[in-house]
Amino acid sequence: MNNSPRLTPILVAVCVVLSAAAPRAALAQAAVRTAPGAVITPVTVAPGVGAQPMISVTKPLSGAATLGASLLPLSAQMTAPALPKLAVVAAEPLAVTAAAAPASVKIGIPDDITKLAVEAEAYYPETQTTLAPTSPAALQGKGLVERIADVIRGRAGLSFLFDSSREKSAPISGRLGFTGDLKPVRLPNGSRTDELPTVPSADRERTVLLQTYALPGSREVGGIFESSRKALAVDPANLDAVVGAVKSMVDADPARYGVPSSELRLIHVKKFEGAGEQAAAIFAYFRQTRDSLIVNGSHLSITIKVLDGKPTVVAQTGQLFPQIDVNTETVLTDEQIMGRIAARTGIPPADVSSTFEFYEEKILYSRGSWRHVKLYAAENLPFMIAVDVVTGLVFVYDNRAGLRDAAGVSGSVGGKAVDKGPIMADSVVGEIALPFLEVSIGGKSYVTGQDGRFTAGSGFEAAPEGLELTAALAGPYVRIADAGGKTLSVKVAVKPGDNRVVFNPGSTAADENALAQVNAFDKVNRSLNFLRERKLTNDRMDKRQLTVRTNIVDDCNAYYTPGRPSLNFFRSSERCVNTAYDTVAEHENGHYWDDMLGGIVDGGLSEGWGDILSMFRLDNPVIGEHFLKIPRNGVDYVRHGENAYQYNEYDEAHDQGQAWGGFAWKLRKMLIEKLGYAQGAAVAEALVLPTIFAKASTIPAAMAQVLINAMKNDGTILHEAEIRAAAKLHDVALPASPSAAGFAASLAGLFTAPLSKMSVAPAHVVPARAPFVDDHGQSPAGILAEEPAAPNARASIRFVAGALLRGRVKREIRRYMDETGLHYELHEYKSWIESGFLLIISGPEDQVREHSDNIQRWLLSLEHNR
Repeated sequence: MNNSPRLTPILVAVCVVLSAAAPRAALAQAAVRTAPGAVITPVTVAPGVGAQPMISVTKPLSGAATLGASLLPLSAQMTAPALPKLAVVAAEPLAVTAAAAPASVKIGIPDDITKLAVEAEAYYPETQTTLAPTSPAALQGKGLVERIADVIRGRAGLSFLFDSSREKSAPISGRLGFTGDLKPVRLPNGSRTDELPTVPSADRERTVLLQTYALPGSREVGGIFESSRKALAVDPANLDAVVGAVKSMVDADPARYGVPSSELRLIHVKKFEGAGEQAAAIFAYFRQTRDSLIVNGSHLSITIKVLDGKPTVVAQTGQLFPQIDVNTETVLTDEQIMGRIAARTGIPPADVSSTFEFYEEKILYSRGSWRHVKLYAAENLPFMIAVDVVTGLVFVYDNRAGLRDAAGVSGSVGGKAVDKGPIMADSVVGEIALPFLEVSIGGKSYVTGQDGRFTAGSGFEAAPEGLELTAALAGPYVRIADAGGKTLSVKVAVKPGDNRVVFNPGSTAADENALAQVNAFDKVNRSLNFLRERKLTNDRMDKRQLTVRTNIVDDCNAYYTPGRPSLNFFRSSERCVNTAYDTVAEHENGHYWDDMLGGIVDGGLSEGWGDILSMFRLDNPVIGEHFLKIPRNGVDYVRHGENAYQYNEYDEAHDQGQAWGGFAWKLRKMLIEKLGYAQGAAVAEALVLPTIFAKASTIPAAMAQVLINAMKNDGTILHEAEIRAAAKLHDVALPASPSAAGFAASLAGLFTAPLSKMSVAPAHVVPARAPFVDDHGQSPAGILAEEPAAPNARASIRFVAGALLRGRVKREIRRYMDETGLHYELHEYKSWIESGFLLIISGPEDQVREHSDNIQRWLLSLEHNR
């Protein structure tokens, strides 16, 4: 990205001239409603006199906070008519309650356009046009340079661009509980864990954001106007050559990527042959490094389709940080680090080194700075430690997310379990085969197959009483560790010929402990095998034995822990069943799958991947059926693929995951209806599951990857209508293929007045919540409710400001909010000619409503006075 492009002043001047001669239509549509009772009164203003909008607020401002000048008058050079003065009379604000005591704040107007023009001129060109996270109606178009080039050349090239820019948590670990409502972790000294590390917003740290998709109809322009679709001059069968070509592409365009390929570490490159007419796909995924240390939150994903035999880049998504200021030297000794951990956690110093195991060294962003940290994890502890090896600061993060074919001794190994659904009093208990279980016979080890059978070679010298066979619930892929210390094992005598071994032959529905262990071993193994058979794993997964803990003394949840990967299932309680059963095990294994393939990039996506794995493998849209012993509002399950959730980028991760899981399930249903069960289910798997290797950073981006993955050899898209329809059901509008109407719209947009635009969406306030109390007067700490009541309300306001307004608007809002003393976040989504903003305010509900009301009125006054 270039901070001082030579073309910028010329292009800004062109846009100013064009905007003066055209209607002042908005480039991006934002839903705006007038609140009930709002009165807009025009005030006569002398011709040619710039208007000064005034907003009336209805309560005194805390801390004497005021909103200053922000509406830009149009200069004579822009030949726009003078705008009438509007007074927004004290009215009920949008989505918040009207306040009481009147006061007023005047919004002045700057006298000079020069400063804002300089601001616009100084703004550097982005690698893409970014979108405000308001709704699917947000603008989908090219950067200004590309759009002007298309007009000049008469071409309709199109790059579809999303923006995932936001300051959000960048998990090195994760609160990946099944329901998202795990009890807060308390350290031995009684203190709580720290907030998770974040990814800095682009206005705080220089950031390269890429989310570019080239759909059928985009054309290569070349040079500085190059579109996102690029053919690589290598053999697509040679993945090393493909990676080399991608790195060369990065090095050839430092302005776009911001970092050289030498600072990119390849995490994986994976090729999938297409099903039927579907073109083959290659997914290459990289992480940024600094002095060989991974930068937390960084990623670059390149999706390649083999079109007419040529590997062609069709999607590029990523977030890179070109100017990281961090000391990569290690200042503290290991002894000093252990001492800092002891002081922070309250664990005796003598026990720290034996408790914590070094996990990883990396760079992360926390408390406003990049930090060089060492990470430590501990067996059976639900938190991870990060130590800044330069300053000594310690952060504590919640960390809850071959057989020989010969004659001889043979047989089968099984166990009593509940094959479908949870363990309940009326459950059907039956014997199931245990796959991938290691057994020891005569001092040699063998592994059962999918059918639970083993065959030991001949040549044993067996005594009349037979050979000793021993086994625990462990194998090459899964190891059961029972929290109560009662992990099942067997020791029996086997004789030449066929033998039958059962772990818990006497178990009934009342034997929860044993049934949970057998359930977990079987379900997790079969889930992993489902992925291996479809070549959806990597060596890291295939060579790792995953620890699965059962019967944990807690209730109403299950979770996955990164770092030292483990799946964790809770015993039953008065409110919930034992969580070691099929759909829950599949979901938690989905987190493990996501983590092993390059790390968990987005919590909502990871929740969705868990649900998708469960729904696709079990052919069942219900996740956690009969989870609740006491149904809530008539529902006893946790999530459902038939949900009607509408995607919101800032919702809680489990809520967001409903969009990704629901999209996949509905697409699968549509394809089954269109193609028949077997073919439709297979096509859905081929379209959705491989895209996990793209490591999309948002749910809309993941849905767009499915659209890209559906591309045929000729560049057209298979089942496009179904993919778009499934996304639309969750309020996600996927990038549209170029068309005459779409191109005409982009041309019309060029001749509008983007630089001085202002549009505001209705504010949204989430009030403080009281704790849920069930029919027995108890407040659960697990399923769907947090242990403590949420003490604060939260308001969100989305708006779009043109390039000549955004700087001043941003400064005024920051100044105003700083004076209120409330916690707030102002996220900017910046493009050439406008910025989308999201303002989030949290604090006591009355104050949140008061100040969101004030800001909403002010922004609306700017909008009405454009």
